[in-house]
Amino acid sequence: MRGRALPISLPLVLAGLWCPPASAQRAAVPDDFLGLTRCEAGRAVTRLRPDVRDSLLREQLEAHEAVHRHQSAQFGTCEAFMETLRTARSIIDVELPAYCAQWQVAVRQGADSAATRRDFAWRIAAQSGAMENRLDILRRLQHECPPTPSGVSR
Repeated sequence: MRGRALPISLPLVLAGLWCPPASAQRAAVPDDFLGLTRCEAGRAVTRLRPDVRDSLLREQLEAHEAVHRHQSAQFGTCEAFMETLRTARSIIDVELPAYCAQWQVAVRQGADSAATRRDFAWRIAAQSGAMENRLDILRRLQHECPPTPSGVSR
């Protein structure tokens, strides 16, 4: 029986030598994001992708990116703000309030509160490179993101 296993295993080993290594995901590029706030001459400037035409989605994205512009304004320059985004924790800390603002708009528009919050927690985890923390991020989002004034529950 041992002799039979070798011919089957050998092709698998040899195939591994000729196959390029698998990669989980490519690096994000600006077009991956529906909205993006970036630095231009020291100021935070938001650009929404031109293919985002849905007015409800645009309102959500504007709420999200407005938080990033406000966060950036707390520093001397936009670039100084961006320099603080070096770790998964720092990215989570700036994305959480931005997604909270977006969640509030989405729920006011009729989105399912729990499902949208979960989706946004997963997005924050993915953007920060900390998918293993997605449940912790969801708990933080539930705790730190209050209901909207219209009384939407968390």
